[in-house]
Amino acid sequence: MKKKNSRNKSEKGITLLLVVVILSALSSVSLGIFNIIYGQIKISGEIADSATAFYSAEQGVEKTLYLDRTSYKTNPYGICGSTPGFPCYSESQTESVSGGCYDLAVNKDAGGTTDIKVLGQYRCGINPLRVVKRGFGLTY
Repeated sequence: MKKKNSRNKSEKGITLLLVVVILSALSSVSLGIFNIIYGQIKISGEIADSATAFYSAEQGVEKTLYLDRTSYKTNPYGICGSTPGFPCYSESQTESVSGGCYDLAVNKDAGGTTDIKVLGQYRCGINPLRVVKRGFGLTY
């Protein structure tokens, strides 16, 4: 005696459909997790670039303050020489020890007030792919 198959013709493809639905759900979850991880890796890279730009700007500030203090022995306006103005002293794309570079401008007025603006940058040069900048402004 032959055993009859009790399945209907409409039930024959249900297993394949169920497998496709489960694989689609797993793929969606995997893609979402990948997106989150990729975003976190990108953010952590930007933090490192930001630190390099920050330390480049800090180096520019420290160097300028040192030059200004040591220049008062020979010049009445320190780093600016004998005449104040804006910018009386400037540097552009100066390489720093931290691997970045900085731009700076110094302004001294006749009253003795000094303004220093320094902008540190990571990945200096012509056409860097991604630029991260951090800056300082000092008045004394």
